[in-house]
Amino acid sequence: IDRLLADPRWADHWVGYWQDVLAENPGLLKPTLNNTGPFRWWLHQAFLENLPMDRFVSDLISMEGSYLHGSPGGFAVATENDVPMAAKAQVLSKAFLGVDLTCSRCHDSPSSRGFKQEQLFTLAAMLKREAITLPVTSSVKLGEGGRVPNVKVTLHVGSKVSPSFQFAALVPSELPDGILRDPNDQRERVAALITSPRNERFAQVLVNRLWSRYLGLGLVDPVDDWSKAKPSHPEMLAWLGRELVTHDYDLKHVARLILNSHAYQRAIMPTPQGVEHHPSLYASPTRRRMTAEQIVDSLFVAAGKPFDCEMLTFDPEGRQTIKQCLNFGIPRRAWNFVDLANERDRPALSLPISQTFVDVMMAYGWRNSRTTSLTDRDDMPTALQPMILANGLSHIRASRLSDDSAFTAMAIGDLQLSQLIENSFERILSRQPTDEERRLFVELLDDGFGDRKTGLPPVKKTISRAGVSWANHLSPEATVLKLELEKQAKAGDPPSPRLKDDWRKRMEDMVWTLMNSPEFVFVP
Repeated sequence: IDRLLADPRWADHWVGYWQDVLAENPGLLKPTLNNTGPFRWWLHQAFLENLPMDRFVSDLISMEGSYLHGSPGGFAVATENDVPMAAKAQVLSKAFLGVDLTCSRCHDSPSSRGFKQEQLFTLAAMLKREAITLPVTSSVKLGEGGRVPNVKVTLHVGSKVSPSFQFAALVPSELPDGILRDPNDQRERVAALITSPRNERFAQVLVNRLWSRYLGLGLVDPVDDWSKAKPSHPEMLAWLGRELVTHDYDLKHVARLILNSHAYQRAIMPTPQGVEHHPSLYASPTRRRMTAEQIVDSLFVAAGKPFDCEMLTFDPEGRQTIKQCLNFGIPRRAWNFVDLANERDRPALSLPISQTFVDVMMAYGWRNSRTTSLTDRDDMPTALQPMILANGLSHIRASRLSDDSAFTAMAIGDLQLSQLIENSFERILSRQPTDEERRLFVELLDDGFGDRKTGLPPVKKTISRAGVSWANHLSPEATVLKLELEKQAKAGDPPSPRLKDDWRKRMEDMVWTLMNSPEFVFVP
């Protein structure tokens, strides 16, 4: 556990989660329009350095730095609209207070613990550092003679809302003297109030998110709207919250406690037939499907292959200004991908290799446009999911025994057939095969195993990097180049000549079969 917590991939694991929660919404074009820019790299750096969560949230709320160069400044422009800071207040309240103020954007919340619209806009005014005038687009119009709506409108169009913190029922609204660098900075005051050690709600919301991520169900569920449920184990929640505060808001400390617990380490137990399932008892973690990013990353980690995608930009030559086109680099982890829309739907601007990854992730709930905060993605199974795994180009590439595949390296080695099968199971399903599975695959691969090697040298994989950019995409030749790249993407990686074709194809069948088993997409 300590070794994995120290692994830099901890950051990769969490970035995709917080991209959803914080409504990170990057795009390749028009950085000034609803575009967070490279804000994601600040998120990654924060988790890479294990930034204390009170510092993480304080920096986030400060929204300082250039949104074009990867800083918390990118958070300021996400989901930008008629009242950008009202959108920011919605995201922050859900993420760190467990308060869903979505309905309060246009009227008072109709829930039993409903919040007033004024509470949202006073918080927005603090973030903006000045009073906000309620626009007509942030209100419900009540027509004369029409049906009286169930919602109440207590803040009227044109009302001037001054900065103030109206969440005293949840969060202590006073700060000790000397805490603020600038007592007149309302945005700094918001950050200090939310992250204050006196604010037990903040610490408990964070550890509840951690618990939900690892156990499959929060101690309070849903984790971003505490008005709908009470803690199933209030003492546990309070203890974990205090552990976070007393250990300098170190998220890894609480993760270590959870991962070392019996509740987490128990094998996932199926519910006996006829017995009602009570997940709040935490007899074991719930059965959880991997996230879209985890599925893609796991495929290529198992295969030992790089993504080999195009650079995520429409301007690889750097001719455009940063205010016209952004460059997100060459993706190496699934969270690196962005919306590939080019606004013109032209083949010359397509990114066909990257699109094969995006297609898989979107089938499993990944959002190419994150205009709103979201914690739990839609995890309902669909017919498209097994179809895209069975027939999608990403699975074909991952299962192909090319010269850069870890399975090719194992097959070329001096392993016995039984050991080769066992190692393949470990790489793909993180377990040993059963006796029946071993028998089936020995039967599949035994014929020709002894003379499977050809003695030929490996081939060097060449990746075409079509020189197409925003500057020349209108040229007919640009479309020809991109169509050729798409053809290469569909063909997949060239198979290794070091293995005889007939045996290699049967080995690929085994790898493909394991990668397409339902077991693969679930957390072990």
